[in-house]
Amino acid sequence: MLQKHILELGMLEDAYITSRYIMREYTKEETEKLTKTVKEIMENVK
Repeated sequence: MLQKHILELGMLEDAYITSRYIMREYTKEETEKLTKTVKEIMENVK
């Protein structure tokens, strides 16, 4: 699971860390892909 979503998890980590210091806008496609990834991971953690 981690290898499958390594890029998305890295993007989420960057967004979390930089959100306090740098304004960044994400495209609709980026947010949809990241949201889908988070939902998939959360389903497998339960």
